[in-house]
Amino acid sequence: MKRLPPLTSLQAFEAVSRHMSIKMAAEELSLTPTAISHRLKTLETQLGISLFHRLTRSLKLTAEGEILSPFVSDAFSQLNQGVAQLSMDEIEGELVVTTTRSFAWSWLSPRLPKFSRLYPQLDVKVIASDSVLDFARYSVDISIRYTDTPDPSAHAAWVLDDFVTPVCARKLSSKIKTPEDLLSRDMVEYEWLGFEDGDPNWQAWFASAGVPACQIRPIAHFSDEIMCIEAAIDNRAVALVSVIAASREIERGRIAAPIPQVLKDRSYYLVCPVERARTGKIKAFQDWLLSEADLFRDSAYGQQFMPQG
Repeated sequence: MKRLPPLTSLQAFEAVSRHMSIKMAAEELSLTPTAISHRLKTLETQLGISLFHRLTRSLKLTAEGEILSPFVSDAFSQLNQGVAQLSMDEIEGELVVTTTRSFAWSWLSPRLPKFSRLYPQLDVKVIASDSVLDFARYSVDISIRYTDTPDPSAHAAWVLDDFVTPVCARKLSSKIKTPEDLLSRDMVEYEWLGFEDGDPNWQAWFASAGVPACQIRPIAHFSDEIMCIEAAIDNRAVALVSVIAASREIERGRIAAPIPQVLKDRSYYLVCPVERARTGKIKAFQDWLLSEADLFRDSAYGQQFMPQG
């Protein structure tokens, strides 16, 4: 049987072939790019083949690299799964969760004290970012992602469907009786990182409310949903935002949703690597999160703003 190459060289190859970047692989493995390049060279020398085409500003797997890559990836996935099983029942230490800024601010953070009381031995760290963070590179355990298509190679559990609706300052809401009443008001629109054609906007919302095609010109587009909600709180504009993101301020009475018309947006999913899904701390957080999501959906607020089925 042919002797296997060093595990460190195979690990470097797996990370580089996944990221297609020596720099990103080096950051993930806490090594220098030079060390990664050396390990790749060791692997290629022992195998007697080239695994990458080294282009001017990028890498591309050779035919041999394409053959080897899935085997090495599967092997490390199995190793990670085995290691994870050793600590499957441990519910302690640090739990790193990442999600969008608005979900962290409006929905998750107000509920986290309940989880901490259930599991005081867990130190929960929340990274609020509208970018999708790499699990290994940022040492993330769980990602609560805003998507309609969760990564099929990862473990994913549906949390909540989201919808958008107009919100405004409480004192303004009494003056808005119909969708047409909004046309004379200043409006702001949320366009997050990754916003695409077909995502909800004012034009689509008015169409769903039965208002004939009209020229809609928001006074501003914000990349941060919290800025849109603050514009509504300050009575600077009517904002088209997520009913989940707006829930805390609506329940506090600082803003109102004057027109009972919602438009479907994306959904939130809990996502984590498959090999980590059964670890004690991730399972505990998932069970708690889905229970909180059920309570929210079944609440008076959820019944009003989140159509079921």
